[in-house]
Amino acid sequence: MCATVAAVLWGLVGPVPAQATPESRPAAARALAGARAALSGATHRDVTLALRDLRRHRDELSSADRAGADRLLTRPSATHAKCFTLVCVHWSTTGTGKASSAYVEQVAKTAEHVLATYVAAGYRAPESDGLRGGSGLLDIYLQDLGGRGLYGYCDTDVPPPADGPNDAWAYCAFDNDYAEFPTHSPLANLQVTAAHELFHAVQFAYDYYEDAWFMEATATWAEDEVYDDVDDNLQYLAESPLAQPAKPMDHFESVGMRQYGDWIFFRYLTENLGGRKGGLPTLMRELWERVDGSKGAPDDYSIAAVDHVLKERGTTLRDVWAAFGDANRRPGRTYDEGAANAYPVARPAATVALSADRLDSAWTTRRVDHLASATIRITRDPATARRHLRVRLDLPATRRGSGAVVTVYRTEGRPVTTPVALSRDGDASVRLAFGRDVRYAEVTLANAGVAYKCWRAVDTGYSCRGRSEDDDLPMRFRATALR
Repeated sequence: MCATVAAVLWGLVGPVPAQATPESRPAAARALAGARAALSGATHRDVTLALRDLRRHRDELSSADRAGADRLLTRPSATHAKCFTLVCVHWSTTGTGKASSAYVEQVAKTAEHVLATYVAAGYRAPESDGLRGGSGLLDIYLQDLGGRGLYGYCDTDVPPPADGPNDAWAYCAFDNDYAEFPTHSPLANLQVTAAHELFHAVQFAYDYYEDAWFMEATATWAEDEVYDDVDDNLQYLAESPLAQPAKPMDHFESVGMRQYGDWIFFRYLTENLGGRKGGLPTLMRELWERVDGSKGAPDDYSIAAVDHVLKERGTTLRDVWAAFGDANRRPGRTYDEGAANAYPVARPAATVALSADRLDSAWTTRRVDHLASATIRITRDPATARRHLRVRLDLPATRRGSGAVVTVYRTEGRPVTTPVALSRDGDASVRLAFGRDVRYAEVTLANAGVAYKCWRAVDTGYSCRGRSEDDDLPMRFRATALR
């Protein structure tokens, strides 16, 4: 583990100024403001990543702002501590953040179950912090976070150097009782918080600086894998590729929850690409082994790791992304819990109505951003005596990530799905049954283009905060009813 002398000497100095001074660099000032807002509960942003951003930019702050940042970056305080097999729990017996001995035991039991589950599944255990919390075990501090609407967070004391290796140890903070949250029981809230935040602690042991959207989406995915009956992550599906297919998946929102909703993509992968160990799907571990930024590791970034692992599994990101976009049109059939939990479905991007007076839609263009999709619904007049449908596509070249799937929905029976084989130039023509037993057909146009030019401006590392050269690609289609 590497650390600079300056990082080791970070201390707690001075009061928190009301706002950043002009001497602070813009990215650093934004990081400081973001951390303050997150810790106050003013935004939905995850405190873990807000503190990470602040640590990354801490040395770019003015001296006055640095003093304020150091206060935010200091470990929580506590009057008592008890160490168990895998964790040490720190708490106080007085004040607003006080916790009972029984709750301390419950926290330890829950946290150790979560960590043991991850280790049994083959994940790297969180790294030791030496004696910073009194021992080398992972430290969990109990605080009154619920009063600010916060569930928990993890942080490190000394961030790794930006030029690697990028692994780091972690400590975490949980609420002292979870009594403020009415959606689930206090125990259920503790459980999903532990699953999410301790997955962040595991992530730190691979790559502390990994893409923020990927860290949040995969930690949210882990919640439902470890505690399947809680279903807390259903709340994020309203801001997910299910409900918002036109938005790029890898865009991290400083204020918003889209990165949490992206967990559904990883659920799609782990439900459709097999392999399990220790009760968890192995594909997720394979992804984190690809983004691993520790010494000598591959150090891919987010979607590059997905692309690599999918190729190892015998498929491609382009094919999977198109299939994912189409499958999200019927989540009740696609996902194991889709029907029971009423997963949302987006409206089609457009509808083309064919009839005796309009047998041909003419060429129509939809523009689709990277890691997004658009579905066109094609309906027919039941009185129209036509038995087939021809769909012609003129998409960008497949090297740009173009993909398409056509699905026919009948009045009875299961939908019939046809992946479209595009030419290298992105062209295709597909003939489908379109008789009286057909309700409608849907063409899903998908863009898996991930051509980035990163590191050219502030905060555009890795996958460029969701900015791609493959955005706004024109995708042309034409539907014709045939005898």
